[in-house]
Amino acid sequence: MSADSAAGMTIEKARVISVEPSVNGDNGALWVETFQQSTCGSCEAKGACGQGVLGRWLSRGTHRIRVLCDKGQADFFTAGQWVEIAVPDGVVLKASLMAYLLPLLSMMTVAIMFDSMFQDGSGGDFYSLIGGIVGFIVGLVLVRLYERNHLNSRQNQPQLLGLSSND
Repeated sequence: MSADSAAGMTIEKARVISVEPSVNGDNGALWVETFQQSTCGSCEAKGACGQGVLGRWLSRGTHRIRVLCDKGQADFFTAGQWVEIAVPDGVVLKASLMAYLLPLLSMMTVAIMFDSMFQDGSGGDFYSLIGGIVGFIVGLVLVRLYERNHLNSRQNQPQLLGLSSND
């Protein structure tokens, strides 16, 4: 994310890659591409740092985001233009915590429950394994429900601020 931040929002510069025009009362949207800005290149420990190594292996440097527009607003933009978007602070953190921790905690909890419920001595760790698998699947379903109910709300979506001042 960009270093600029105002009123609970992080401001990011992005390039429009496609436009979903307003149709039949739909507000339309822009698909934008943001570019990951990392300080890893200037750090002295970049060769030995796990964050830098993972960043080089896993990151492509760009992220595509769908930005909802107000009624008719998307029709004024074209692919290739630079825009500024505002991403609500905390949304990425909440989503990351839900996506990573909920399945893990659910897996461990259900594995412990299955282990304590089925301690007849004959199954060994089989019931713990089954409980872990069941718990992980339940955690993934809960993450999906959270995403559907919370992250798709208008208040958690990136907002279009307008054209970037320095195209």
